[in-house]
Amino acid sequence: MRKTKWMVLCLFIGFLMAAGMMSTVPIYMDASLQRTLIKDMESYQLSSGEFPGIYAVERTFAESVSMTERLKEINELPDTVRGRVDYLPIPVGASKTVVYDNMLYLSTGGTKGTSNTRMKLAAMTGFDGHISITDGRMFCDGGIAEDGVYETVANETALRNLGVTLGGEYPVKGGDTSAGDMTVRIVGIFEQSDPNDIYWSEKMDGYASALITDYGCFCGKLTADGAVKPADIAVRYALDYQKMDMNDLAFAVKAIDEDAEYFPTLNCKFTMGVLNIWKNYAKEAEKLTGILWVLQIPTMVMLAFYLFMVSRLNVEQEKNEIAVFKSRGAGSMQIFGMYALEAGILGLVTLVTAPFLGLVMCRFLGVSDGFLEFVNRTGISAKITSGALLYSLIAVVIFFAATMIPIIPASKLSIVQYKQSKTKVVRMSLWEKTGIDFLLIAAAIVFYAFYTADEQISEVSTGDINPMFFIFSTCLIFGLGLLFIRIYPYLLNLIYITFKPLWTPSQYMAITTVCRSQGGRERFLMLFLVVTFSLGIFSANTARTINDQKEDRIRYADGADIVLKEYWLEATSPEPGAQVSGYVERDFERFEELEGVETATKVLVNKKAKVTVGSKTENSVTLMAVEPYKFANTAWFRNDLLPVHWWNYIKALQDYPSGIIISRALADKYEIQLGDAIDVKWSANEKISAPVLAVVDYWPGINPNVSANTGKNSKKSAKSEETGEEEEELITSYAVNCFAIMNYYYTSSVSDLEPYEVWIKLKDGASSSALYADISAKRMPIEKITDASQQLITVKNQPQLQGMNGALTLSFVVIMIMTVIGFLIYWILSIRSRTLQFGILRAMGVTFREIVGMIGYEQILVSGVSLAMSFVIGGITSDIFVPLFRSMYNPADQVPPFLVAASQSDYIKLYVIIVLMLGGGFAILGALIKKININKALKLGED
Repeated sequence: MRKTKWMVLCLFIGFLMAAGMMSTVPIYMDASLQRTLIKDMESYQLSSGEFPGIYAVERTFAESVSMTERLKEINELPDTVRGRVDYLPIPVGASKTVVYDNMLYLSTGGTKGTSNTRMKLAAMTGFDGHISITDGRMFCDGGIAEDGVYETVANETALRNLGVTLGGEYPVKGGDTSAGDMTVRIVGIFEQSDPNDIYWSEKMDGYASALITDYGCFCGKLTADGAVKPADIAVRYALDYQKMDMNDLAFAVKAIDEDAEYFPTLNCKFTMGVLNIWKNYAKEAEKLTGILWVLQIPTMVMLAFYLFMVSRLNVEQEKNEIAVFKSRGAGSMQIFGMYALEAGILGLVTLVTAPFLGLVMCRFLGVSDGFLEFVNRTGISAKITSGALLYSLIAVVIFFAATMIPIIPASKLSIVQYKQSKTKVVRMSLWEKTGIDFLLIAAAIVFYAFYTADEQISEVSTGDINPMFFIFSTCLIFGLGLLFIRIYPYLLNLIYITFKPLWTPSQYMAITTVCRSQGGRERFLMLFLVVTFSLGIFSANTARTINDQKEDRIRYADGADIVLKEYWLEATSPEPGAQVSGYVERDFERFEELEGVETATKVLVNKKAKVTVGSKTENSVTLMAVEPYKFANTAWFRNDLLPVHWWNYIKALQDYPSGIIISRALADKYEIQLGDAIDVKWSANEKISAPVLAVVDYWPGINPNVSANTGKNSKKSAKSEETGEEEEELITSYAVNCFAIMNYYYTSSVSDLEPYEVWIKLKDGASSSALYADISAKRMPIEKITDASQQLITVKNQPQLQGMNGALTLSFVVIMIMTVIGFLIYWILSIRSRTLQFGILRAMGVTFREIVGMIGYEQILVSGVSLAMSFVIGGITSDIFVPLFRSMYNPADQVPPFLVAASQSDYIKLYVIIVLMLGGGFAILGALIKKININKALKLGED
């Protein structure tokens, strides 16, 4: 290890990266789903008022159940429930058992003609640890005072409802017993010690008419004496879902499902309100795990390939020593054991450190907003899980095997066989003989053909990222990369022969060196470069397309950064200066003066307008009236959606205020032509005749594929045009949305004032929170508000999307690190092994400058051509597979239409990485060449 310490270090880096990458899957899945689950649980608690982690089992006793059976159930049910809860892989935050009798009557000595008030006497375990006594004291141990009176406590609400006071003694009788069975004394008033205590997850409403006594007393003397008849027992556990390991979620859901079936067999009611939510998360965990694994497949393959390559190079350098060991009596197993010990030490160190590296990588994933894009987001709260340790161990075992493969044949070589192997020329590698490159390409093509053969299948919406796209796109990249390596020597030979008379000495030496390297180290490096940057290009285009599509859908649907609507006042008595109509319009400048607002505009939207064409009328047309100039500068719209820039349509509205722009669906349905006059009516206004200025397919804030009268996607089967009968369709059918656009200034002049929406565009860098604060400070009566930025944050925080962005970026970075190391290994070994060659060339009269030029040309032929080819392969793969991601969306939801995006900024990032890699490599190689004693090499060459 000391003689080849740099190779061993490279092996260790590979081990560490591989195990670290594998450990990220359970760590990231746990952290990301945990964060999302907590947010959803908090939303559930706000909407339902119930603690999300409640696990409750309740038995309400029928009147026919004997006291003996009731006592037996009270004693046994808590233990039964505890056994089931202990089986769950979820920590318990709090627990209690509650028993009560709600058929008791308390005598207050006569109040408004009645002397008896129905009450509940309850007792619960752990009560004294979760309350504060605000007045009086806690009931005594055992609950029975020295005078035989039963001591109780109550909250303020119960005192009012029961009409009792602190310190009072009251006779209590049961519904079927004589009065005076027992006497209770109220010795204290209590309240929750902590308003957020999950011990009180059922809330205090159930104790609004209850007195609380000692649990042992209730289940003991009170029950034995027949003073109370327990009507109900509830065993409640508050599960601490925030500390749950998400890798155990599927197991937990399965166990709780079994409990939901088991407890009804005991005549008990089982309650867990969020079970269905947890079931969805269990499915989400499976999907996320699948995606993360699929995205890491190319990385794992490349890492295994890297470790194999480095191990092989390490063995190649030590083959002479291995042969010497063999000649001196060392056995193959001894040599194999020596290298196994070396790899085992590396694996052991890796096993200890890899989970911590995985933890760092997961935090790296949590701040990823796209491919090689990062935001100032709070990182996910990741922790090392048992799954991470297991996956690290699996990685160490797998990659240990990868490093040991080259050792097996080397350990069997004798010194004679070693000398013979040095002169043996490898004509064709195993993968070339088996045609792995053709098989991979064929697999990708077959998948693509089958997936796109049936148009209906290709249009089915899954809503999820299909992992198969990544698997077969990776197959295509590897296949094309291997095919390039297969044919490159032949192409190079053809170029060499064609331009043979033109080569300079350095060019001639470079091209002949590369041409003769069949099966050499160059192929490893070229495959690394081709696959790495091809994956980078495909990953960049995939992430950019999916992220942009999600962002475009939100921005198009909303129409602007902020869309809000105020509560409007009806004009029963018009304010001074206000328009006299059905409503009072407030000063609009208030919106333009809000914090962070760049522009604001009025937008009237009416989804029940009527358009009349001749004798035909279309009901439920979406009418939008806009202020042309302001709307153009405020609304968001993608420029490729219309034949010309959409501002041209806005200009038409401005130049012809009385005109109207209609949707393609409306024009086709009624055969409306440009220039035709149509009648428009909405609300209580009279019909307005307007000439058609233009026909458009899309408009900001209007989905042309959604029915205006329902606002939902239609999923009914369609009628056959030939038979007129209903036919089942695989494609989700949807209604078209007829819409019309008019000039707001014109419509407001010929119709009554109506409430309108306010569309706002924020300044660059402005936050919506500042806008909200300003709205609140100015007490503006906002009815509803839509914020595109908040929706984008929610989407970007989705575990699947964030995991995809982070995994693509992390995989590329890891492969890039391995590629740089492989790049340096190749060129360092290449130069060091050619010292004699350099000396001979110098002795023949070749200048030092020409030698450097030769190395430079080799760089171009090996690294430069590989990088150029990677962009070709990455582009081909993107063109084939990225459009398939449209299946994530329902056709009705693909508004704006799916667009394959390739951002110049993504390519610039890759160019920068390439320049840094090559620049760093050249710098190291330059320093290495300078260290070569060229005079000594020259002398060696002369000898």
